Amino acid sequence: MDSGHYADWAAELVNADLSSTESLAAALADREWLGMRITPGDLRALRRGQAELRAVVDDSVAGDETAVVARLNAMLEQHPVRPRISGHDAQTWHLHINDSADSVAAILIGEALFGMALVVTEAGADRFGWCAAAGCGNAFYDGTANHSKRFCGSRCATRTNVAAYRQRNSPA
Repeated sequence: MDSGHYADWAAELVNADLSSTESLAAALADREWLGMRITPGDLRALRRGQAELRAVVDDSVAGDETAVVARLNAMLEQHPVRPRISGHDAQTWHLHINDSADSVAAILIGEALFGMALVVTEAGADRFGWCAAAGCGNAFYDGTANHSKRFCGSRCATRTNVAAYRQRNSPA
């Protein structure tokens, strides 16, 4: 199982536009079956969960492993994760979060917590961060071997590197 997949979803949830059911549905465009089930109650629950997950990222950036673990454990107590084994044969068994939960919020928060908890236990509590690109502020999961990720994606990295290049090469 790729725990990074769920950790990336955790960062996506932290970054998601939760201003309306339509904006959340757009964020879930690749999971249309889930987007069609969104209710206003999901938005309220997801906004609370998003705020709590942002605090986890803040603690991760600060290197406060104890706070990361305490926050995740509190959230896991509040939002129990219900994994299931999935696959097509004995060679492809892997874990998924049970997507038959009562609400979209329960599924998305469960996936985020599952990913973050796996990353903390497998790679460390300092694997989440904030994008270093000016004006971005998106969360990301750093799955690199040397813990070197600084940007939420290639767009921000490219934009920052091009700006630095232009500044270095501009006439003084």
